[in-house]
Amino acid sequence: MSDHLGELIEPLSLAEKGRALTGRLPLSCMDRLCQSLQNGKGGVDVSLNFDKDEVGQPRVMGRLTAILQLQCQRCMQAMGLPVSVDVHLGIVRTQKQAESLPDNYDPLLVSDEPMTAADIVEDELILALPLVALHEIKDCPAVNAQAGRDEQDEVAARRENPFAVLAELKKERND
Repeated sequence: MSDHLGELIEPLSLAEKGRALTGRLPLSCMDRLCQSLQNGKGGVDVSLNFDKDEVGQPRVMGRLTAILQLQCQRCMQAMGLPVSVDVHLGIVRTQKQAESLPDNYDPLLVSDEPMTAADIVEDELILALPLVALHEIKDCPAVNAQAGRDEQDEVAARRENPFAVLAELKKERND
């Protein structure tokens, strides 16, 4: 069964019922993430399944996909970074429970207060951000501009030096 992403949710209750959340969330509703983005335009496709694993651990499994607009730190221009995140969260109420989770789960610490799906999604997308955003070398305008300057310098160096004839005459005279 699918629920709406914008509503308040209780992850433990959803896991007990075996529910799923699917849809699209706007990036603009994620303030902490938007601080790292060039702009908050666009959205993230969300597919989250709440259930229990074979040992009864409540969990959230799913996938998030988005194109995040970051600033390339090489050329300082906007770049679209495709992101696809696999979500593997174990739902816990205490830090002690979080420490005892199997290695294949990251903890999702919940309280008695409901949360939104955007809270879960935002944390996962922040973790997926690169330390330094850079275009691929072949796509970066700064690299292409530098390559163009290098080419111009090479062409200029290959041009015949107008004083080369004088150098040859001087060399012949000294021989």
